[in-house]
Amino acid sequence: MRAHLPTSTATHFALHALLDANLQLPPEYRDQLTNHLPMALHALHSLGASRQRMRDFYAHYSLRFEGRTAPVPAAVRNPQSIDWRAMRGQADAYPTLLAYFNDLVAREGMEASLRLVLPDLMPGVSAAAFHGVIRTAHAVQAGHALELAAALAYWAWRWQALTAPPATHTQLEFAPWSALLVQESLGWRSDGPLISIRMADASQSTVYKELASALAPAASLGARIQELAGLAVDRYVASPNFTVLHMITGLRALRTMLPWLEDAVPAQTLLAQIVVAAYMAAQVKPLETPPETAVYPWDAVVAAAIASDDDHVVKLVHACREEAAIYGEGNYLRAATLVADL
Repeated sequence: MRAHLPTSTATHFALHALLDANLQLPPEYRDQLTNHLPMALHALHSLGASRQRMRDFYAHYSLRFEGRTAPVPAAVRNPQSIDWRAMRGQADAYPTLLAYFNDLVAREGMEASLRLVLPDLMPGVSAAAFHGVIRTAHAVQAGHALELAAALAYWAWRWQALTAPPATHTQLEFAPWSALLVQESLGWRSDGPLISIRMADASQSTVYKELASALAPAASLGARIQELAGLAVDRYVASPNFTVLHMITGLRALRTMLPWLEDAVPAQTLLAQIVVAAYMAAQVKPLETPPETAVYPWDAVVAAAIASDDDHVVKLVHACREEAAIYGEGNYLRAATLVADL
């Protein structure tokens, strides 16, 4: 695989200017659909898109906001006094959370802020179908402080903790555990219109209660993320699925955040719970045979992603290329080729 294309100082400044502009747009549109624009812009930049292409993507995507503007940060005399943890997941809390995180990142810097808040954000990492952590990871990689503050505020606003499963004495190794997850999820269904709602429904199921705490610990949190990421990409190429796509991009985001995450067994247990709920929420329809597609070179797949106006195409190709560079080719190029629809 070729090395990632270098990005110039000019395109970096263009990215930051567009991220500044996006901060004037709402974090969601229509019925709780996440604003993917800042994530897609960073993905485009990382893939090597030109300044003009990023501007064109911004112009096209921003049409869906129909003149709406972002909520104004709450006017708080002392943002440090805000009990942001008590506000996690509250429907009306975004302006106050944004005021808090704007102040925090300005005072503490990006890395220190992550160390301070990630322990209390991680239990709600399933927020908005992983988009809290996904947006946070893109903001960190973009090096944009105000975008990081907005991403953290969004994560805290849509924070969603799943029901803790009962403890189990059964501890399975990864291969049999993942096989059971795929098999036992087949008959489960939810009518929830959003991934986050279906995940909450899944956390009440028998399958979740039996499997969410049954995975034996890996050697490290990084090793566990790699295993789960491999499961997600393998399932995607077997039967492309929109929720599984979010599992791939969400696990890439978590891998990106590893320097600021505590490497402990409870974090692995939390990830297992989230992956069980997410895979069940995907309601994957098994195919008799995997989709057949020619696997194109990375250059062609990346070019197709850059040309696409579909934010999910851009983000998945970006995630797959990054994961392939870290973990090895595996099924990442095939997944990227499938979503690029070459």
